[in-house]
Amino acid sequence: MHPTKRRWAFVILVMTWLLAMPAIAQHGLETVPQELAEAFASMQTKVSSDPEALEQVIAAGRERAIFCNTCHGQDGSATRVNYPSLAGQNPVYLLDQIEQFADGSRKKLVMNVLAETFSVEEKVTLALYYSAMPLEPTEADLDLARHGAPVYQLRCAACHGPAGRGEEGYARIAGQQPGYVATVLREYKSGQSPRRFSVMYGIASALSESDIDAVAHYIASMR
Repeated sequence: MHPTKRRWAFVILVMTWLLAMPAIAQHGLETVPQELAEAFASMQTKVSSDPEALEQVIAAGRERAIFCNTCHGQDGSATRVNYPSLAGQNPVYLLDQIEQFADGSRKKLVMNVLAETFSVEEKVTLALYYSAMPLEPTEADLDLARHGAPVYQLRCAACHGPAGRGEEGYARIAGQQPGYVATVLREYKSGQSPRRFSVMYGIASALSESDIDAVAHYIASMR
């Protein structure tokens, strides 16, 4: 089959799945078990009004995250190209991803094994800790970024926001390493992402290889 026809066949297949399957929530506390959602909402309310409680959560999170530093960097700013930064991430999104690893709906062996060991309190603590950490800037090719800006605004801004900061449970992607973003987009484009079913499959399938690299560097340039 011609590559163009193959791409459109994949897009049509994705859209067919979207129409045939029950709607899958992409964000919000409705994506996690009730006990976890309630614990998160309670702790988030507490730390938002009590600086001392926030400091306690950060201290506890930093201690629990000691095994996470190798991949995700000190306080969540990753330096290894194949791993995402978690610092400054939207906490509901983080909570949802931790739970997906814990229940096996998102596949990555190390994370699946690790997340299974987390208690409800630890999941909440890690989500709030990383969200409170400042994200260290990463390098980006500004020429590529300029080409990626209009593609991003057309394809990505509706969910991740014009500045890449997302909202609610949608991921903040601003400032992620370009190599990591490009890898994730190519996984979606190929249909081989370890993440659960997502509209990202359809979005990424419409991106060319050059679009992916340009968008990745534009996202990395965001602050």
